[in-house]
Amino acid sequence: MNSAFSPKRRHLLMFMSSLPLAASALAASTKPAEIGMLEAINLAGRQRMLSQRMAKLYAQQIRGIRESDARDLMANSINLFETQLNSLRSLASSKNAADIVQTYDLLAARWMDYKRVVGSPITKDGLKSVAALNEQVLATAHEGTVQLEKLNGSSLGKLVNVAGRQRMLSQRMSKFYFFIADGMDTPEARKGLDTARKEFIAALQVLKAAPENTKDTLSWIGLAETQWMFFDDALRGTSSKTQQEYLDNNVAVSSENILQVMDKLTGLYATLS
Repeated sequence: MNSAFSPKRRHLLMFMSSLPLAASALAASTKPAEIGMLEAINLAGRQRMLSQRMAKLYAQQIRGIRESDARDLMANSINLFETQLNSLRSLASSKNAADIVQTYDLLAARWMDYKRVVGSPITKDGLKSVAALNEQVLATAHEGTVQLEKLNGSSLGKLVNVAGRQRMLSQRMSKFYFFIADGMDTPEARKGLDTARKEFIAALQVLKAAPENTKDTLSWIGLAETQWMFFDDALRGTSSKTQQEYLDNNVAVSSENILQVMDKLTGLYATLS
């Protein structure tokens, strides 16, 4: 039997699913004038995550898994992406960074196209558009994050970027899982899932070894490792048709759980000095 069905693991997974989503992941961002560079990298990196989370939630609804929760999370993700985008564009302008301004102008344009799809009723044809548009938004959001990290130029900035990217990878893996479950079982989706998994594992080791770690950050890294076991079990689980809905629910829940943990860890790094 796959370890995803272990009673002990099921109990902890259900406990974690009852926790509220990380406040920093769902709260409106601070006013542009109040954003420091580390927090800007945090926000920019969160845009990457949201691009993948919205694609996951779209595919999850087509699958019919936790539909009410997915609709609420989608609406929240759309609002948060827009709020953070406005803050990041204001920040870029205040820094007189023409290249970063250009990146966020492009992201705003790509976001308009993506928002039209993820904010509309869910359809199979819409999923095809989501599959293309989410990659464009992700690539541009990543470029902005890297540019802000370079502008900051500190080891902490790099750490915030790496930790923040783990949030994106958690959503990217679950996105590909639901794409495949929805019938988009392509070599690209399989490769994307495998690559994201390997990158997540490698980055977790980088975070563990970071000299900037504190007792608090190490504690959250330990929790991330625990949540990763549940998430990975669900992603890699094989089951009969009657067990498939259980696995689908596990991916939906555990992807949000690990997102909470990684968002908290990223926020902690962003407050270090």
